[in-house]
Amino acid sequence: MAIKLITYGHKKKTKSLGLGVFDGIHKGHQAILSQCDALLTFNPHPVTVLHNTIILDRLTTIKEMTHYIPQLFVLEFNKIIANLSAQDFLNKIVLEKINPSHIVIGYDYHFGKNKEGTPEIFKQWCNNHNIPITIVDPISNTDQIIKSKAIRTQLKEGDVNQALDDLGHPYLMIGTVIKGDSRGKELGFPTANLKFPTEKLIPKKGVYKGNITIENKSYKTMIYIGNRPTFNTKTSTVEAFILDFKGNLYDQTIYLYIEQYLRPEKTFPNKEALINQINQDIQNAYGP
Repeated sequence: MAIKLITYGHKKKTKSLGLGVFDGIHKGHQAILSQCDALLTFNPHPVTVLHNTIILDRLTTIKEMTHYIPQLFVLEFNKIIANLSAQDFLNKIVLEKINPSHIVIGYDYHFGKNKEGTPEIFKQWCNNHNIPITIVDPISNTDQIIKSKAIRTQLKEGDVNQALDDLGHPYLMIGTVIKGDSRGKELGFPTANLKFPTEKLIPKKGVYKGNITIENKSYKTMIYIGNRPTFNTKTSTVEAFILDFKGNLYDQTIYLYIEQYLRPEKTFPNKEALINQINQDIQNAYGP
């Protein structure tokens, strides 16, 4: 049986292992992360393998996930893994490949073929192998249990600030700076045009407050997502105007953090009106 398990981070013995997909690293996931020093997750997302007609935008890429945990085990999810029995998954992967001293899972964690493995089955297996296990209760906002699926919908449909609250942290997007058409520079606001992995979820079009980390230094940033309708362009773009920064960023990998949704995309009658709005956006985000 071909099992491909990649380890990111340190190679030391795993003390406490959390298991799950962890897309978004939202507040529910953080309740698990706070009790472990390593995660076991899957790539690609299991839903896309089990239902190959589904195209799923990821809240958190594998590279982004390494930002949150010192040791990450990534299991290549394929039909072979999907057809493992619950007991085979526990014995051949959790025990033989990692052999942790402690297990942490969520209240709704299922595993094995047809999701036959339950938290209760996992607990019984841990008891048989003298491995302590912690089963974490759900975390809710004011309306419902926090779920990655709901956060995806919130980001896509514009309820971005609720999504950020459910995430419990800024929305991280790791991308590469590419050449643009210098439209921002012409307006007096030079922007970094950003490219992201195809599976990365891009939030709803609009203007955002955020920050960018470049060479371990953080900069205040205004973020625009959209088609630039004022200039009749068709291609959607993600652009970042980095306050108090000068330098060449082409081809660099940067960490973009979305902190707040400010306003929807608009069409302006002329460049002057757009420039005035950008200045107003900066003032709304960071004050005069």
